[in-house]
Amino acid sequence: MIQENKEEQKSSTLVWSVIFLHQFNHVISGAMPILYPDIMGEFSLSYSQLGLIRSAVTFAQGFPQMFVGFFRRWFSGRIIIGVGNFFNSIMNVLATLSSGFLQFFGFTVLAGLGSSTQHPIGASLISAATDPSKRGRMLGLNQAIPSLAFSFTPLIAAYLLTRMGWRSALSILSVPALILSIVIILFVKGRSSVEATTKDALNWSKLKESLQNRNVLSISLLRSVMAFRMGVRTFLPLYFIDILGFPPETSSILYSIMLFGGVFGPFFWGYMSDRVNRKPLIIGIMVVSSLGYFFLNYVKEFWSLAILLFIIGFMVQTVIVQSVLSDSVERSQLDQMFGLYFTIGFTISSFSSILFGYIVEIFGFNLGFMYIAIITAVSILPAFFVQEPRNSKTTVIRK
Repeated sequence: MIQENKEEQKSSTLVWSVIFLHQFNHVISGAMPILYPDIMGEFSLSYSQLGLIRSAVTFAQGFPQMFVGFFRRWFSGRIIIGVGNFFNSIMNVLATLSSGFLQFFGFTVLAGLGSSTQHPIGASLISAATDPSKRGRMLGLNQAIPSLAFSFTPLIAAYLLTRMGWRSALSILSVPALILSIVIILFVKGRSSVEATTKDALNWSKLKESLQNRNVLSISLLRSVMAFRMGVRTFLPLYFIDILGFPPETSSILYSIMLFGGVFGPFFWGYMSDRVNRKPLIIGIMVVSSLGYFFLNYVKEFWSLAILLFIIGFMVQTVIVQSVLSDSVERSQLDQMFGLYFTIGFTISSFSSILFGYIVEIFGFNLGFMYIAIITAVSILPAFFVQEPRNSKTTVIRK
């Protein structure tokens, strides 16, 4: 009994460490939209060039996610995620020392490679170390707490930006992830079953078998379509300033309000996903989200816009989808399945950023928001094929 309590405490410490590392990871990425106007000014960048930067960084963050699980053959997920975030932090600090655009571009892309370990390995660790009856809530917290960082980071970044410039601001905001990465590598350890390596990591025959699972296939298609709308939030502060005419401080507040909606949304929907069928939740969230982006074309007054942005931020279906996915595959395949899930999203979204930047530059933000609304609406179609694993005779038995 005492040994079980110790093992449970180890798992709890690991789970919370991973969640807070995710938060500090988002402190870095959440600051970038606020820093981009100054970076664009220093390097004389256009919207299309900014889209190119975001595409390259997102691709570097996303494509390797399918393959980082391969290292589970030799290392625990804890080591992989710690080393990845350590590298991410160091590269961002080096980016602030860049003497030219190409150096900045190179270091931020390398930082993206380090960041690629966070989402698939983090989600896998939390799923494996959490009781199934609480998995939705913990996956929700894994999004809610980082979203809290996304909410406050723009305000902190704006404060630092006005007093010491983007270089010092980015360096300071990279330190928390650097420190926690070292702590996780050296001092935190989960129970033996979670720390264990696996020969099934990146097993192509297992992957092929999993792709025959209806939920895995449906969620992969849903993720593929939704990925075409990722990256739009990067452009919102520019929209608030350049099109609506708000000062940078007001733009930061509006952006934070939207992100603050993302603090409550993941935990609320994760809590709901532990109690009710998840398919109707996924569909309903995407319907409201599509309408939200559509109405961005017509809502321009501060308070009305603040309410709309909060709703957009609150409508988060990813935690529910991840919960379904984790219940649909064996534990040994969690790294691989979450790697596939996040690779699809980040790889496709790396092209969506430059596409959205091109649409905005040529046709304007109104058409850009309409494009995002349509993409969200289309993504509802594969959601209709998702099955509730808890009601299915084929529910996976954990091994």
